[in-house]
Amino acid sequence: MDTQERAEENTFARLQTAGVPLGGVGAGCLELGRDCRFRNITINNNRTAATRIDVSPGAFLAVRASRRGKVTVRILQPDSGLPFTEAGIVAPYTGTEQLGWRGLYPASHYRLDEKLFPLHVSWSAMTPIIPYDHEASTLPLVFVSMYVHNPTEFPYDVSVLFNWENLCGCVRDAFPERRGPIRPVIVESDRDSDRYSTREEVDQSEEHPRLAGLEFGFRGEYRSNAEGNYCLVSKQQHDVDVSIMGWNERDPRELLVLWNQFHDMGQLGNKISRNEQSHSGAVCNAFTLPAQKGRSLVFVLSWHCPVHVAEGMNLSHGYANHFHTAVAVASQALTYYRYYFKAVEDWQSRILSSSLPRWVSKMLINNNYVFSTNSLLTAGNDFTLMESLDRPVTGMLDRRFYASIGSLLFFPNFDEGELALFAKLRSPDAPGQIFRQLGTACMHKPSHGDTPDKLLDINVKFVLLVYRNFIMTGKRFIVDHIYPRARLAMEHVLSFDRDGDGLPEQDGQTTTYEGWVMHGVNSYTSSLWIAAMRAFARLARRLGKKEDAQKYEELLPRALESFERKLWDEEAGYYRLWSSNGKDQTEGSMANACHSGQLAGQWYADFLCLGQLFPPEHVKRALAAMCTLNDKPQGIARAVMPDGSPSGSPAGEAPPQMQTAWPGLDTTQMASLLICHGYADRGLFSIQKSYRSIHARRGRVFNQPLEWDLESNDVCGPAQDRHMASPSIWHVLYALQGFLYNVPDGTIWLRPNLPKGVFQLSAPLFTPLCFGWVKFREDDEKGYRQHVEFAFDSPTSVKTIVLRVPEEVEDVRVRCESVDGEEEVQHFFGYDGRERLVELVAKRPISVGSQLRITLHQTKGRKFHLA
Repeated sequence: MDTQERAEENTFARLQTAGVPLGGVGAGCLELGRDCRFRNITINNNRTAATRIDVSPGAFLAVRASRRGKVTVRILQPDSGLPFTEAGIVAPYTGTEQLGWRGLYPASHYRLDEKLFPLHVSWSAMTPIIPYDHEASTLPLVFVSMYVHNPTEFPYDVSVLFNWENLCGCVRDAFPERRGPIRPVIVESDRDSDRYSTREEVDQSEEHPRLAGLEFGFRGEYRSNAEGNYCLVSKQQHDVDVSIMGWNERDPRELLVLWNQFHDMGQLGNKISRNEQSHSGAVCNAFTLPAQKGRSLVFVLSWHCPVHVAEGMNLSHGYANHFHTAVAVASQALTYYRYYFKAVEDWQSRILSSSLPRWVSKMLINNNYVFSTNSLLTAGNDFTLMESLDRPVTGMLDRRFYASIGSLLFFPNFDEGELALFAKLRSPDAPGQIFRQLGTACMHKPSHGDTPDKLLDINVKFVLLVYRNFIMTGKRFIVDHIYPRARLAMEHVLSFDRDGDGLPEQDGQTTTYEGWVMHGVNSYTSSLWIAAMRAFARLARRLGKKEDAQKYEELLPRALESFERKLWDEEAGYYRLWSSNGKDQTEGSMANACHSGQLAGQWYADFLCLGQLFPPEHVKRALAAMCTLNDKPQGIARAVMPDGSPSGSPAGEAPPQMQTAWPGLDTTQMASLLICHGYADRGLFSIQKSYRSIHARRGRVFNQPLEWDLESNDVCGPAQDRHMASPSIWHVLYALQGFLYNVPDGTIWLRPNLPKGVFQLSAPLFTPLCFGWVKFREDDEKGYRQHVEFAFDSPTSVKTIVLRVPEEVEDVRVRCESVDGEEEVQHFFGYDGRERLVELVAKRPISVGSQLRITLHQTKGRKFHLA
């Protein structure tokens, strides 16, 4: 790690405002950040910013080391809400400067950096968010794995304590006294596995009761969403003694008893208070650690709150279909914990071991945190993301268009289900109009949003998402079900083409840019509409709908001509924001603004390999104009006038747009365009500026907003709390790799777009089907040569591979080798509008598993030099 990266890490740790969210998809979560305190708790169906619990006052971890009567104890956090002072105890808290911390979703890693403590202590909290494993990723639990190493020449008696406060029935500012009893959890072993069960109390007459931990709260009847049950248990080990205690965290006397037992004996008394005010329970593991040895301990905190009523309907949870109590959740967790830890480490290490810049790798991992914070998953297996926790509208299709690449790559079944929910809905007054959102903190109250006008870009984005999901998953039955809805959506947009020029006219606030009034045709919606026409025509042809395909194939050239004629500003060198004959377009009008989303359609066409839509020279000039006008020191401004002044909305409802950016939406979109069109360095730099501002300087790694103020370099506007857009960073990876696997056609596209001076790439492939890996290298030692290696975790059928070669290359010699030997392929050259491509067509489909090697060696053409 270089000096700059180390400085950014230190700043990141100091300013962290939210911890790593830990909790399964749709299960709620808690956060563990820099201070190792349990914060922002939403496990009680209190999923919004208005209802979540800021911090658990009584939860903590502690470690004890003892040798020959000398005892050293540390509470592994800097403070708590417990009455240590009133109990006459000098609490041995650990300052944040002595807590080494690294957040890497879905794990929070810690290290005790204190020379006075005789042992080395490290621990990790983790939730099994695992791509493709939908069941494991929905578990309502957090693992806490502790590792204690003895570097000395003497044995030590070691104890580790985990205390949890029962939060049953609690939400923000409401902590009832009656939260249900605390019960011991006993483990009974048979030949195959451990079985966990609860008892009303510890039977002291039992010879050797194998205590595993504690259960909290109610079972069976729940009076509110916030009620349920919780379980804290530890993994059984034959030479580790487990002891427990249930106690009143507000009573200094009971705290003193707990502390004296832990400090003096390293064990608890296995007593549970029956006082209704006793809400805390502690589980202690004690063992002897020999010299120069280490030991691992595993705790599980699980929860089960099955009643989740929203807008009059009990949504319940996906996890409630598989588990009836938190104890059952914990039992499964401890049975398969090795797999869970290994699987999380596996997908993270694929990214971290790549040749990608380290900061890009960290964004690709951490920006998925919304799976824990924003997701809902009902007992009916309906999935969605809330836009943000302070604006918990669900689905939000216009922003989902950017963010859902994350859910498609990690959990394709969930993503397809959410898209199907939108397809099922019908608007009574406009059957072809797609709803913008599914509800507020629910999925059965759809609406078109709060804007006075219906958003036309919703339909266009819906169609592009349908096409995306089809080619990236190959699931024909899904498309057969949704296709009629996509056709209606296209017809609805086309009905707004009042002058027959192929582009829809819009008046008012009719795009995702709330508060922006536009008239006539606008570059944002129109460019996406052009991409959607090409995508829908290809989809229709693939499904045998020839008339539908021909309709939009014939309309597309007219729309392209109109787009150029109406929106291209030759003098300014970009596509203006909007154009209308009947509205003000004089100098200074917002219509003439340079908008960061003017080439949104080309961005999505690049992503889906739909080809070049607009003249390459116009695209390059428009990108250059955006770099000059929109690209600011702290990010990408959304709209700027030709003279560089702010662009305001005629409606007067939106602030001038020069000072604000949408980092997860427009910035990602523009960066991907720059990367794909020859400006990889500039594209990466635009993302890095957001990384430094949001992640490093403001510490909002796990709390990214929709909008960013480019002057104050801070959050602004609505939807500030954990906005859903962060997974859109995956578009940057796809742009850098120039990769797409078209499943129905069996075609792999690979056209890496690398920074200047970089001629090789080694990176993971994330697809909705399986993981893969690609190695790419090109050189000019003996003419142009390109070396490509593919590998997939599951056998992948490939018929065609599309690669890019320099203009100077007129022909190549191709060698293609799989694990079965050399594959016979033919090659053909062509253009997609701006690039020279070579298409490798296999004589028979190639099953790509552990390896496929391809070498291109120039045999004809001009001499080529890598720049």
